[in-house]
Amino acid sequence: MDSTIFNDDAAGPRARGPLASPTGVPAQPGSSAPGSGVPAVLDAGAILSLDERRRWRPDPRTVLLLVLVGNALVMTRGSFLLAVVVVLVAALALVSNGRVKLALGVILVESFWLFLIFLPSLIGASALGAFFVAFGFWMFKLCAAAALAGYALTVLVPGELVAALRALRIPVAVTAPVTVLLRFLPIVVSEYRAVREAMALRGLAMGWSAVFHPLRYLEFILVPLLSSCARIADDMTAAGTLRGLGSRTRPTSLHRLRFSWVDALWLAVIAALIVARYYLVNISFTPGGVR
Repeated sequence: MDSTIFNDDAAGPRARGPLASPTGVPAQPGSSAPGSGVPAVLDAGAILSLDERRRWRPDPRTVLLLVLVGNALVMTRGSFLLAVVVVLVAALALVSNGRVKLALGVILVESFWLFLIFLPSLIGASALGAFFVAFGFWMFKLCAAAALAGYALTVLVPGELVAALRALRIPVAVTAPVTVLLRFLPIVVSEYRAVREAMALRGLAMGWSAVFHPLRYLEFILVPLLSSCARIADDMTAAGTLRGLGSRTRPTSLHRLRFSWVDALWLAVIAALIVARYYLVNISFTPGGVR
């Protein structure tokens, strides 16, 4: 039985590596992948890129600790400046994982919420300004927590996460849903993009007109997407059963889980955030304003 459940580094066949065949069986250099008709060529650049990403990838347990502590610090009572620091940490983490565009998106979205918070100082005090401050304040915090979760989704490998959770003696009832969710979300995103591309090829791209024509959006986007998700759920159920998902046997991981200098660096960052929480609690983000 294959104890490394969903052990690919990313969703889809392309994530299996340069020497993998469509069936998931490694092909020998110079041979052809079954059914492809294309000789398998050793892509040294891809292997080096994968090794480089693994070198900067912390242990799954460290990532889970970062998400839990970061969410607790952001959503509990404390300085708003600490939430800004957490956003910067999440953006730097995404950049270290090669997700520069996602990091820029986080910065742009959070900048918009900051603009709403500062807007009353430009237009004057009013009920609408108070609404903007409250709305921007909580959306900034929610997006900060979402940024940490986004980093976790980009860096966690389902197979390694299963091994890490089992090493922590987490029950199977918790491990199995988390693993399936981690694999299912990227597939849903790719299916959504495929539906949008199919609409564009047929001249049915809606764009912002979907806001004014919600029924057409439901017909063209959500119905095909839900149909694809139902099919994918059946396929994932069969694959999970075949690979022993839900088994009480403790799985092993092809990539050894151990404490590294990256984990030490992240633990230092987590400790610094906890200490900063007590030093920044009395510091206002704006003069006489948001804390």
